[in-house]
Amino acid sequence: MFTEPIMESYQLNKHYKTQVIHINEINDNVIIIDDFLSSLAPVYHFASEVAYFQPPGSDGTLYPGKRDEMPAPYYRVFEQLMAELIDKGILVSGENSLYLHKCKLSIVTQKPNELSPLQRMPHIDSTDDKTFAAVHYLSGKEWGGTGIYKYLPANVIKVGSDNKEIIFEMINDMQQYESTHQGYLNTSTELFEKVVNIEAKENRVVIYKSNLLHSAAIIKAPTNEPTIGNCRLSISSFFRID
Repeated sequence: MFTEPIMESYQLNKHYKTQVIHINEINDNVIIIDDFLSSLAPVYHFASEVAYFQPPGSDGTLYPGKRDEMPAPYYRVFEQLMAELIDKGILVSGENSLYLHKCKLSIVTQKPNELSPLQRMPHIDSTDDKTFAAVHYLSGKEWGGTGIYKYLPANVIKVGSDNKEIIFEMINDMQQYESTHQGYLNTSTELFEKVVNIEAKENRVVIYKSNLLHSAAIIKAPTNEPTIGNCRLSISSFFRID
């Protein structure tokens, strides 16, 4: 039986490391945190013994796999990390009032030939410049990290309310270049240039604004019977800082 004491063992590692990648073109940062939690044991326990993964698409997103919400103690330790980054001036937005929306345990299960055109191109989570996304990698670099992309025909990395029609142009262009955008996007193409490449690493967190064009860079395709031990496993978190 999964107990509260095990859940409460989620602890912030006091010696986590921070790296900031600045994208000059849009004057925005991508933040990388290594060694986020003091131990990944409670996460793996939850993933293997407790989580009830919902089918792909059941959360209303295009995520190519199954998801379940993380327990409250993970929310608390994630909020602790964000609060420290805000206090240090590393994460800045508005008056720095944090609202954590969701933390979703995510496992990639779709094979490359099962992806829709929208899943084969970079995407945004919001056009709001005060919303952020974070990926906490629970698998090694062999499973793939995350890429931030530029849409080359329009020279666009960030999509806001003023240029959101760009998404429709991207979709139309994908029809013309569909033959060169098969499977998971993990490199530059005729349409999209990877401007930031973040390698996956166990217990690494990458944080970026939700309106940056981004894509999971899946390197190894899921197996016939995906499990948490043989697929890309991560936690996707979404939050706003007013």
